[in-house]
This record gives sequence, structure tokens and C-alpha cells, in this order.
Amino acid sequence: MGDKAPPETRVPLTRRGLFAGAATLAVSACGGGRSSAPMNTAGPTGPPRRGGTLRLPLTAEPIAPAFDMGTSAAGSVGTAAIATLAYNGLVEVSDGKVVPQLAEAWDRASPTRYVFDLRRDVVFHDGTPFDAAAVKANFDRLLDPEGDGVNLPPFLESVKVLGRHQVEMRLSRPAASFLPSLRRGRVMMMSPVAVAKFAKSDPFRASVGTGPYVFKEYRAGNVIRLERNDDYWGDDNYLDAITFTIIPDTNTQIMAFLNDEFDMIDVLPGKASQVKRRRDAVWRENTGNTFNYLTFNQTVKPFDNADVRRGFSAALDREGIAAGIYGGHAKAAHGPFSPAIGPAFEDLSGGAAQAYSVDEAKKFLARAGYDFGAEVAFNAFTQSPWAQEADAMAAQLEQVGVNVRLNKEDFGSWADRIYTSRDFALTNSGQTTRTVDPDEVIYPLVHSKGDLNVSGVDDPELDDLLEKARAEDDPGLRAEMYHDVARLVADNAYAAFTVWPSTLTAMSPKVGGYAFSPGGTHGAAQCWLSA
Repeated sequence: MGDKAPPETRVPLTRRGLFAGAATLAVSACGGGRSSAPMNTAGPTGPPRRGGTLRLPLTAEPIAPAFDMGTSAAGSVGTAAIATLAYNGLVEVSDGKVVPQLAEAWDRASPTRYVFDLRRDVVFHDGTPFDAAAVKANFDRLLDPEGDGVNLPPFLESVKVLGRHQVEMRLSRPAASFLPSLRRGRVMMMSPVAVAKFAKSDPFRASVGTGPYVFKEYRAGNVIRLERNDDYWGDDNYLDAITFTIIPDTNTQIMAFLNDEFDMIDVLPGKASQVKRRRDAVWRENTGNTFNYLTFNQTVKPFDNADVRRGFSAALDREGIAAGIYGGHAKAAHGPFSPAIGPAFEDLSGGAAQAYSVDEAKKFLARAGYDFGAEVAFNAFTQSPWAQEADAMAAQLEQVGVNVRLNKEDFGSWADRIYTSRDFALTNSGQTTRTVDPDEVIYPLVHSKGDLNVSGVDDPELDDLLEKARAEDDPGLRAEMYHDVARLVADNAYAAFTVWPSTLTAMSPKVGGYAFSPGGTHGAAQCWLSA
């Protein structure tokens, strides 16, 4: 799953109307579809106001080590988003453009050499100076071959201190996606002093950044509290504090929001009608670059056969899943890139392997000599909405004659099975990484050496395309390369893409400044509260 997990869940490394019965079950299981009532999108007016505590729920315990963004344990989208409130990156991505953050400026001295000039007015929350040595320490930790680093910038080879506030980074190969990979939502700067003292013994105390808010309290199973960093180099940290209360049950979260005990809540699409009972709620809906999909273990039979994969893919009614399970708060996906990714998007809805057709599905399977008497194990997990997607997909596969045995586990057990043991034939998941670059969307999933390639995709032509697209600087040529990548992935059904889900957030009318970030920064980063 993209950052390898659904929001707020643990991960070890790192979904037209359904036929009537399945549609009814899917909608009822999710608690209802889209309400006909219009969404209020008007927040407070006037300039931002300082003060107040923003209160949010959290569905699951953050990953342990919970806030250490240098290790593979920090692979949860939810944990990473919270961390962006306390950390900064060298850059940020705004409106599709890379802009300065802790790096004031940079020069691409050659295709594989970058020189960064750092801000001079920054200290970590523990008083440690932010300088070139601190940057090198952070990246050396990621690059340590004996370490457990994640979110490695593509092809980064070395980091060298050129001066107190200047660093050089060298790549083994050119990478057009290198600069955006240094953003706050991906590689965040931690105090090297705190890391050295506490990373192994007390990860919470090691969670020291330069960001707008400071981690002050973490009570396992209860609350996470951040308070304003009064020494912040920026000026948009308006709140006194932000609290996250850990409440696993979404219905309990919703009731608390209806009672004005929370100021903001992320909403599962099937729960939108419940949340709309709060008449003054302000809504934001965004579609990013994430997708859900059915995937196959291509190292085992019958999924080493492309026509079997194509048949399974053609059996999926994507529009039905978007309508029946997401209440319309999702778009049918026919490839890895949503329109939000920009020029790399190409409409692949006409492709036989990614378009819904019972007849075509049966033809593909017949051509493959598929054994309809054989049972196929489908491993899924119990978290919504992925659990309901698994129900719908299993029912749709049965409509073309596939004998499916659906097994559901808690997310941790499922993730161990899929990402560690790779003991599966068929599973559904999601690429939940918030990203600004097509390389981050697809390379980890389908490159033969990709971190998330649990399906065993091994296609030299695809590898070559992905590596060339990574290096290409011309935006037009690069977009065309990703069109080729997406077609190759879709036509061979290396995955069966289902939906591009929307992100739904409801908030009190007192909350201003919320901003959805496709790059992963928490939407509360610049929030403020009216009187």
C-alpha cells in the first residue's frame, strides 16, 4: 500500500452498479452512500487568528517507533501526515512546483550533482542547530546499508558538507523526480542529537524536528499532543496546540464530531451521510494520486498467465464499486495514474483488460485454459472500505465462474502475509502514498526491484521504461513515457485497478486554513480557529 498502509494502520515494510445483490450488500455494509444534501464548503472569513486547540480523532495507534521518519516502521500514511506537523523537508511542493523550505535555494550543477544552500535561522526543537552537518546525518542514516531506511530519494549516492549551510548531493544516475522526493511529506529532517540519544530506546523523545509544532505528549492508546513551536522560522503556525485522540471505532468518532468534541474528522465515503447530520459541518473533497487495486502473485500459477490476470481484471465492475461502496466519492480507475497526476494521465478505459465485461472476462479465461473447478484463495483484511471492496470483487469474479475462497484477517496479520511472507495468490490493496510524481506512484509497485513489488512483476521492457522515465527532464517526453508505462502495466494486467478514491474531510465552521496536500503534508499544518 503506497505508504504501504491504509490511513492510521501498522505495516511491516511497507476496489455500474454491481449486480443487484452485491450492490445492496456493499452499500449497507458501508453505512450508506452519497447523501443528496449539498455539502457546505464555506469556512470562516477574515485573516487567520492565533490561539486555540485543534481536536482530531485518530483511528489506530501510530506505528512504533511512532514518529521516527527515518526507518521502515514509519510507513503509515497517518503517522507520516502527523509527523509533517513537527518536521520540515528541504523543499515543499506547492501547486505542482518545488519551492524552498529548509533549503533556500539549489543549483543543479550537473545532471547528477545538486548543491543546496540552507536556511540560517533554524534550530531543532531541542536547540540543536540545523545546518549542513545535520542534513548529512539524516541522509547518511537513510543510506546506511546496514540500516532500515525508507523513502530513499531516487539514485541518491552521497551527501557532502561544503560549508556550514551548504551541502552537495550526488546521484548515481539523473532523476527528474529527485527534487520533489526531498519534500516534507517524504524525507523529514530530525535532530541528529535526539536520534543518537533516543532512536533505539525512546522513539517519541527522538521525534525532534524543525517544524511548526512540537511533540509534547504521547499516551499510547489515548492521545498525541503537539504544541506551537514559538521559535519556528515560519509564521503560519497559528494554533496553540493540536491533539489527536485515538479512537478505533469510526462510529464513536462520528458521534463525538456530531457533539462538537472534535473540530475535524476524516470521513469514510460510506459514512458521509452520518456525518452530514451535523448541519454546520464544512466539507472538503479531493481526489489525489492514490488508487485501489486487485493484485496477483505472478510467481505462482495460474497468475503467471497474462490472460488469467486479464480475465480477472475484466470481471471487475469499477463503476459499480465506485457507486456502491464509495457512494460516488470515488472515480473508476482503469490505470495507475489519476487525472490529478497531470500530463502523465491517459484515459485507459477502453483497454480490454481494464474495462468491465463479463463476456471478455470469460474469453480471456477460456483462452488461458483456466481451470474453473480450482479454488482461488483471496486474502483480504478487515478494514473498511477495503473489506467491502473484497466482498464485491469476490462476488463479481464468481459471476464469471471463478471459485473464490475469501479470507479476511486483521491488517497486521494480512500485511505480514503479503509484504513479508508473500504467501498469497490474490489480494486487494491500495497505493495510499500521497505523491506529486508518477515515479513515486508506479516504480515501487511494478519495477522488478521495487520496494512494494510483492506481486513478482519482472518485465525487462517495463523496467527499462521506468528507469528512462525517472531520468528524463523534458516534461513532455516524460509524460509520454509514463503513458507507455501505464499502458504496459494495464494491458498485461500486472494489477487490476479499481478506483481512485476521494479524500473526504468534515470540519467545524470555526476551522480555517485547511489545505489538502497531494504531497502528504497534514491538512492541519496551516489551520486556525475563529473566535
